[in-house]
Amino acid sequence: MKTAFQDKPALYPKHCPDGRAVKPLPQALLDRRATSHFKPDAVPEEYVETILQFGAQAPSGYNLQPWRFIVVREKENRERLKAAAYNQEKVGEAPMIIIAFAIRDDWKNYIDAIFDESLRRGYGKPDMIPGLKKQASEFLEKGIPQPVWLNRHTMIAFTTMMLVAETYGLDTAPMEGFDPVAVGRAFGLPENAEVVALLAVGFAQEPDKPYGGRLDLSEIVHDEHFGRPWSSRWKDADHSSKAMFEQIERKANEPVHSK
Repeated sequence: MKTAFQDKPALYPKHCPDGRAVKPLPQALLDRRATSHFKPDAVPEEYVETILQFGAQAPSGYNLQPWRFIVVREKENRERLKAAAYNQEKVGEAPMIIIAFAIRDDWKNYIDAIFDESLRRGYGKPDMIPGLKKQASEFLEKGIPQPVWLNRHTMIAFTTMMLVAETYGLDTAPMEGFDPVAVGRAFGLPENAEVVALLAVGFAQEPDKPYGGRLDLSEIVHDEHFGRPWSSRWKDADHSSKAMFEQIERKANEPVHSK
């Protein structure tokens, strides 16, 4: 069967389901919380499709796109998933759960079609493709454990979907608390599948989870070499950032004078 490809999404909602403007990505990152409880309201179909479409646009090594997803919305199926996820209430409450998984060695079924499609779209020259395919194959067969590679890439697409949902004013809960064998058995996954994570999507019940704080950059970022804690170039990072962005906004709002 011929492999199907798609272009970049051209049609997608320009507003949130309630009519508000789509959140800028930085604001969505700051507002996001792992939702503990969801309302039963369904996610509108156009937003479901958009979340999936943008998840499919995530980057991957050699463009092999190893991620796969199961969208679970039927109540009976959500209850089966809940049982495999240690009976977490939010799994049964959320109107939609995305099971993110990948299949070991499945890239071998797609590598030829993906490289041919890339060539058709203008990437590289025909004489380059055999060498690139050989390089990719050797790396995936000998250079890295399959579960590591699959998890890395699937989480890129997973996070993309989560943040896109948040920009549209939806609420999400990423989950690692589940029995992967039970999930695979309940949803018919092959034995060589790696179940990576679950993403609940919907509308949060109030109150929202409070912000728990984050480690300072000096705790998690090293400057040029391990053991050299990051030190902001600004004496007062928050004050300097605010002043800098206020100056940028002032310049953007200044009238343009023709010369």
